[in-house]
Amino acid sequence: MPFETSWSDRGIHWRYYGDVTAAETRHADAEFYGDARSDRAIYQLIDLREVTRLDFPLHDQELTAAIDGAASISTPLVRVAFIVPDDRFDAALKVYLELINQTSWSARTFTDRQAAEDWCERRGENPVTESRQRSLGGRGA
Repeated sequence: MPFETSWSDRGIHWRYYGDVTAAETRHADAEFYGDARSDRAIYQLIDLREVTRLDFPLHDQELTAAIDGAASISTPLVRVAFIVPDDRFDAALKVYLELINQTSWSARTFTDRQAAEDWCERRGENPVTESRQRSLGGRGA
């Protein structure tokens, strides 16, 4: 498998490399959801900087967003951060990002690992405020 997994006490880190297929990302997701730590995770940090090709067609983006969207019911407010080298994976992530951001989860792309980690860890933020904003449909507190 072209990925490595590591856990922190608040989430999961995946580092992908080489040619990556949607089937391999589903394998990683299955490991995540099969682990009890996923029940208390607040983020997924997905590092794609060493990926040479990402095969994540529309159907797979929709399927993954549906699975994660269902999980958002029991684990709300998870953040999914993709660390990308540049804009080469924009099309491969576009629909997933649009769909997952319609749930209680939020997802973004970053080119800077530290910025992605800060966002995932909610450094400098109040999670109660985020929860209230989401319940108000994105309107301010």
